Amino acid sequence: MDKTVKLLFGSILFFIVLSTTTTVMAAPILKLHSQGHDVRLLQQMLQKQNYGVRISGIFDISTQEFVKQFQKDNHLAITGATDRQTWDLLENPTIISSPAITLPPSSSRVSTPAIKTPLPIRHQSPSIGIKPTSSQNDDNIAEIRAITPKESAPFLPAKKADDIISTAKKYIGTPYVYGGESPKGFDCSGYLQYVFKKNNVNLPRTADKQYELGKKVPVKKLQPGDLVFFATDAKEISHCGIYLGQDEFIHSSSSRGVRIDKLDNVYWQKYFVSGKHIIR
Repeated sequence: MDKTVKLLFGSILFFIVLSTTTTVMAAPILKLHSQGHDVRLLQQMLQKQNYGVRISGIFDISTQEFVKQFQKDNHLAITGATDRQTWDLLENPTIISSPAITLPPSSSRVSTPAIKTPLPIRHQSPSIGIKPTSSQNDDNIAEIRAITPKESAPFLPAKKADDIISTAKKYIGTPYVYGGESPKGFDCSGYLQYVFKKNNVNLPRTADKQYELGKKVPVKKLQPGDLVFFATDAKEISHCGIYLGQDEFIHSSSSRGVRIDKLDNVYWQKYFVSGKHIIR
């Protein structure tokens, strides 16, 4: 074979291999325990679509759960790993490829490009298929605030409040982990349950059940050690914390783990539902 032809053939082959490799590398397969830049990029893309994943560069259990939720919301196979289709949807959330269609064998079969259809919107309104507006969220939260929750008699001895708060502060900086209920990582209600259990007080496991404890009172009547609740999804009670006094509360934040925040912070003020007085 002529040397020039060999060089031309080699260049074409190299271009084909390079193109194929680039396509594959553009959609890395990431799964539990993966680490590095691609994992950080994945977490950033999830955050942009309003999933509360913590950006760490580590594909931990929390990240896996958010990937599963994204796959569920977009009607993908729920594997918890980012295959090519999951990655493509994260990069371009406005389109989704139609499923492949198997055609009968035919020498004259013509390739048909994938059809593009609008991506289902996460948490869409079932009636009109669009994201709720800010005013709709405000209306939803107002309705949640107006609901009279289940209540119980205050049950926490006042002398235990300081111990509860002291225990809670020991875990400042502990990372948020979806479903976490130990110092390795907490979600919001798992954190409260753990702190109270360390002081021999049993709480239910979930925020909505914890909201059924104590008496609903305005913030000005809360005492340190009482509980505060939020509807961060604008649908129901979905977040909780321990009131510290001086308009502050401690909680396990999905973005920064266990920390202290102010109730009058713009974000928390927007989603705050009520405090529950549990001190007797």
